[in-house]
Amino acid sequence: MNIRRPTDLRKKRDKRDARKKYFIAVAGVVFLLLVGLALLAVKQSGLFTVRAKEVSGVPAIYGEQVLRDMEVFSRAHSLAFRFLGADNMLAWSSDMEEFLAANPQFKTLRLQKDPVRRAIRITIDVREKFGVWCGAGSEGVTQPIEDDGGATAIDSGIAANDHADECYWFDRDGVLFAKAPHVQSELFNRVHDSTGRALELRDKILSDRLFVNLVKIFALLEAADINTKTVSIRDLALEEASADSVSDPTLYFSLHTDPDFALSAIEAIKRSGSWSKLGYVDLRSENRAYYR
Repeated sequence: MNIRRPTDLRKKRDKRDARKKYFIAVAGVVFLLLVGLALLAVKQSGLFTVRAKEVSGVPAIYGEQVLRDMEVFSRAHSLAFRFLGADNMLAWSSDMEEFLAANPQFKTLRLQKDPVRRAIRITIDVREKFGVWCGAGSEGVTQPIEDDGGATAIDSGIAANDHADECYWFDRDGVLFAKAPHVQSELFNRVHDSTGRALELRDKILSDRLFVNLVKIFALLEAADINTKTVSIRDLALEEASADSVSDPTLYFSLHTDPDFALSAIEAIKRSGSWSKLGYVDLRSENRAYYR
């Protein structure tokens, strides 16, 4: 009678397992070699060579810079791009979400591959500069107080500490998309924010319902020939803003009210001849103007 000892059975099982592991290892090496050869064939094949790279939506010189930036970004974030290179159709990905997240100056960016012409087409929608937002620490500010249809005298200065935070360009959607210089210029729209908020790129300076009226305030300042393009926001909870200039009285606005009615009120006050003598004009109540 042939009785196998446990040690013999264990040795036989170990040999079988070793052969299985060896087979799996060999198969894995062969598979990797085949994949490597296939990738090498794809890389060397002229069938996937990019013949043209076209960028639309921006000037040609800027388009070339964007294309270089995309290549650098893809090379850093894609193993396939690093291996195949920028001149291979298969290296380019149509998913631009990561690149857009890293470049908020672009509103949209679409990449399309044309296999017939072997071309890469990139369409860009760039955020346009509408104004500059600057943050600053806030201190106490005295606001006008209505009393029986009138108002008391106010301190019309912008009270803020001397340390200003970063300044950013924002577009017509109110989205911060690029750093801006610290300048005291009235050549472009500017928001001086002393609410203490710390905004960053891709943030909106106001909610949509408030920002639409901020845009109208900037248009009103220009239409009424007010000597400033700077709007100050001191307390976001109040949803109010003000515009202060050297030669005009301080104007107070409500951000939740359409300010279009204010133009006729300002023109009427100017015609009365008392405009230059005023300290402020309060336009925070719809279709009403209080001034002193």
